[in-house]
Amino acid sequence: MTLHPLAERAVGALNRLAAVRPDLRLVAAALCAMGILHIAATLAAPLMMGRSAFDRLAPLLPVNAVIVLPPVTPDTQPLPFLTPDVRYAMCRYDSAQAPVGVSVELPGKGWSLALHTPEGDNVYAATGEDERVTSLRLRILPMAERFMGLTPESLGVADTSEKPQAVRSDRGIIVLRAPDKGHAYIPFTEAGLRRFKCAAEKIR
Repeated sequence: MTLHPLAERAVGALNRLAAVRPDLRLVAAALCAMGILHIAATLAAPLMMGRSAFDRLAPLLPVNAVIVLPPVTPDTQPLPFLTPDVRYAMCRYDSAQAPVGVSVELPGKGWSLALHTPEGDNVYAATGEDERVTSLRLRILPMAERFMGLTPESLGVADTSEKPQAVRSDRGIIVLRAPDKGHAYIPFTEAGLRRFKCAAEKIR
């Protein structure tokens, strides 16, 4: 049976490709190079952004004060791609002059608290549990060790209160997230967001 000349050329090309044995070392090197390039691009992405999330939010948030954001809409969201079924309260903290005290309650599943540095690192995170209220007390201290006032014990005052958890961070943004369950839950959600406290401590 005689094949058409074009068919014969195609068969010949396929036979030549089948005869070529790839160099396994070259294939392995190419795969490693692709992996390294992917990791490098992922790590370099935050550095290549024009403005970070902290840079965008900082002008909207006073230092060491809580702001409850309105429901997320295309016109009100301070950052792109915020989840519309979540309500947010934020505090831009700065512990340079004094420790920052934080208190918040996570009344249930879906609530969460996270501390983010200007570089985007997450230095603390907590999530609510189903059918249980999680009460959190944090004391944000600067990274550098320095005098931050006298303790009640050193002033001769017995302190029987529960000690807050210490977190080391110079500045950043605290984000409280609450699930938006609909109009019927708006008073409950708003009350929970407004119980979020963030303020600089008075140094004695």
